[in-house]
Amino acid sequence: MTTTNPFQVYNQRLVIAMVGLPARGKSYLSHVLLRYLNFVGCPCQLFNAGNLRRERGMAGADANFFDPTNSNAKQQRDEMAMQCLDEVIAWIKSKTVARGCAVGILDATNTTVARRKKVMDRVKKERDKCSTWTLIFVESIANEPKLLDQNYRMKLSNDDYKNSYDKQAALADFIERVKQYETVYEPLSDEEQTSYIQLVNAGAKFISSNVDGYVMWKVQRLLGSVHIGPRTIWIGLVGQTENDLQGRLGGDASLTNAGIAYGKEMSNVINTREQLTENDLSASALNLNHVEPTLVLTGTLHRYAVMSSLLLNQNVDGTKTKQQQHQFMTLAALNELCAGDMSGLTNLELMKRFPEECDARAADKLNYRYPGVGGESYIDLVARMNEIVCMLEQSRGNSIVICDRSVFRALMAYFLGKTIQELPFLHVKPGVLELRRSWKGFSVTQLDVTIGKPTSIAGAGTEAISDRSNYQKIFDLSHQCCVSDTNALF
Repeated sequence: MTTTNPFQVYNQRLVIAMVGLPARGKSYLSHVLLRYLNFVGCPCQLFNAGNLRRERGMAGADANFFDPTNSNAKQQRDEMAMQCLDEVIAWIKSKTVARGCAVGILDATNTTVARRKKVMDRVKKERDKCSTWTLIFVESIANEPKLLDQNYRMKLSNDDYKNSYDKQAALADFIERVKQYETVYEPLSDEEQTSYIQLVNAGAKFISSNVDGYVMWKVQRLLGSVHIGPRTIWIGLVGQTENDLQGRLGGDASLTNAGIAYGKEMSNVINTREQLTENDLSASALNLNHVEPTLVLTGTLHRYAVMSSLLLNQNVDGTKTKQQQHQFMTLAALNELCAGDMSGLTNLELMKRFPEECDARAADKLNYRYPGVGGESYIDLVARMNEIVCMLEQSRGNSIVICDRSVFRALMAYFLGKTIQELPFLHVKPGVLELRRSWKGFSVTQLDVTIGKPTSIAGAGTEAISDRSNYQKIFDLSHQCCVSDTNALF
């Protein structure tokens, strides 16, 4: 079998077991790992012991249930954790019947050496039958008071407390729950002779031990980029270009007047939202001395430079009309998917000159690679976006990304937790996608831009142009710049 996905070549079954007191960022880190591994093409699933407890009718259990001297409750917690681990193992087996990689995440406190020994013994039982099984513990430690207060308050939105009318009473109960765990908490150490990664105070310190294998290395690299501080990411779709008007694929065309109008309005939308998030960053425990400038990431093409100047309230010729705290970075990794030999052609030309290529891309949009020098597939795009998602995870301040549709899709897939198979078909709406840090990931808000026009060109083999009876219709629509099927573009 020939594949472009390395996770189908390596043969590794990895269990990731989280470790740490409540409200230390375990669930957030678990969801980061879940999103990332599915994004890069490694099947991954998350199993949460707290969800299992709630499914058993113990939602909102008070602090007494977590008292280590409550032997009946302790037995129930241990049984649920091990049942959760059995589900992790069964799921991994179902995903690796032949070969390939799969990762299961056990999201539980696992705060004692005895509990972790049970986890190690259970995975060892599988490894004794098949050497592809491995285990790594990921521990999040936090002892900085402002960070803890921020995490505690964020935790009130989880399933145990979200329906509480008295938030102060809920917070007091949660703090008491934490104290119960603290009485028996034993951090990871080398004496346990296992693979582990420790993150201290939201990534201020990073420790890894016995990390080995392709999947573990990927996990280590990602977690080395992650922190759990508050911030917001805005992903903005670029404006209409001259090539959009002509229905041409790719290229480095300038924005049209409608594209500039769209860019100005998008800048107004983002700048307004930026002002609303400044207080969050100023109060953050991770930004005690100053607020980091907003990081603006774009590709290297002319249309991105124009959009960036509009974002800064600059004139297109570069003269400033307003000072803003932004740090700009241009990266080729954020350029649109390269169409190779098909770049610069209209939809009608594509269908006339490359009908087989259009059919091939329609049949397998994920793996299809455009022919010619530089031609890419969505798999190739994911590979070059690896560095971008790590950079966004690492950024301590807010971030803005201005991009075309395929890169927008890739970022959506990562932050919304979509699989690599779903990525090429994600619906991209005109405007801005706002991603705001929440207790287990990012909350999502679509910000509409109703003035001007965004980019709208369709790639070869999309649903919009795959029906050859519609060649002339599609050509006419794209020539008039009113292609309506924006979900199937590029």
